[in-house]
Amino acid sequence: MESEVKRVLHRLEEEDVEDRKMDDRPREERMFTLHSDSAQLLHIMIQTAGCKRLVEIGVAFGYSTIWLAHAAQLTGGRLTSLEVNPKTLEFGKQNVAEAGLSDMVDFIEGDALETLHDIQGPLDFVMMDCWEEIYIPCLEIIVPLLRPGGLLVTDNVTPGESGTDPFIKVLREHPLMETVSVPIGRDIEISVKSLTVMG
Repeated sequence: MESEVKRVLHRLEEEDVEDRKMDDRPREERMFTLHSDSAQLLHIMIQTAGCKRLVEIGVAFGYSTIWLAHAAQLTGGRLTSLEVNPKTLEFGKQNVAEAGLSDMVDFIEGDALETLHDIQGPLDFVMMDCWEEIYIPCLEIIVPLLRPGGLLVTDNVTPGESGTDPFIKVLREHPLMETVSVPIGRDIEISVKSLTVMG
C-alpha cells in the first residue's frame, strides 16, 4: 500500500479514537469509522475474490472508502459509495482525494433506500455500514443486484443485540444467502449470494 494512503488511514484512525471519547454529539456528526481489522479483512477478501464492481453504503469520513477504493484499484475494479449526509460526504471526498484515490470512486449523495435503485448489477461486493434500522430494507434491494457468489459485508452486527438480531434472522432465513457472524473489529456479518449447483 502506498505511503500517502497509509498516512491518511493512520490519521483517520487517530481521529476516530478521539471522536469516540466525545459521545455527547448527534450520531450524524460522529465518525463511526470501520475498525482497522475489519477493513484489512475486507481488503484481503476483495483481492482474493477478484471483486471489481463494489458498492459501499455509508461513506462517513471516508476511512472504509479508502480501503475499498484501494482494493478496487488492485483488482482493476471500481467503487460506488453512497452517503446520505452531505456534510460528512464532503469530508469523505476530501480524505479520499488526499489518499490519491478519487478516480476510483463514484460518490452518490442521498438516502440509500432511494439511490440503491439507481445501481446497476450484477455486483461483486457490497459493504453496508449505515444506520441499522435500514439494514433489512437495504438487503431487499441488494440481494437481486448481487451476482451468484457475490459478497455482502455488514458492520456492527453483533448476535444477541436487539438492534441487529432481526437483520441476522432475515439473513439466516433468506433462501439465496449464506451468512456467518465474525467477531472481528466491532463485529461484522459476512454473507454470500449462493451459487446454483451445476447439474
